[in-house]
Amino acid sequence: MTLTTRVLLAVVAGVLLVPAAAEAQRLTLTLNPQVITFPQADPDTDPVIMAAPVEISYRVQGNAAGSWVLTVLASGDLSSGGATIDISNVTWIATPAPPFQNGTLSRTVEQTLASGTGNVNPAKTGSLTFRLANAWTYTAGTYTQTVVFTLSTP
Repeated sequence: MTLTTRVLLAVVAGVLLVPAAAEAQRLTLTLNPQVITFPQADPDTDPVIMAAPVEISYRVQGNAAGSWVLTVLASGDLSSGGATIDISNVTWIATPAPPFQNGTLSRTVEQTLASGTGNVNPAKTGSLTFRLANAWTYTAGTYTQTVVFTLSTP
């Protein structure tokens, strides 16, 4: 069986309506790389496969003592033609903890990846490694999905 799985990562900056005094807030979020690929592997010997780490750089300015949160939401399940793999089979390991935390992708509820208070300036970086539960039940193919990261000051 040949299984190549790709997850496309898209970056979306959070935009919120905030009081005039907070208009100077500036949020910056970058991810590298923006496309990841899980390697092919035998599910009997590799029940979980990992993609190369994604470096996340984030900066929060003009936030004073307010809180900030970085969330992630998949746009759907992994798909290849008519075949799908439930997105909950994709988990992540994130460092440093805190502010980052490990989790599982969802297509319905934004998942918190990191959070904190105040400003983050200069920019800080973290590392995110996606993991896929590997199974023989997956139909062979190239699976894709978009994952949206949102940095916001709630």
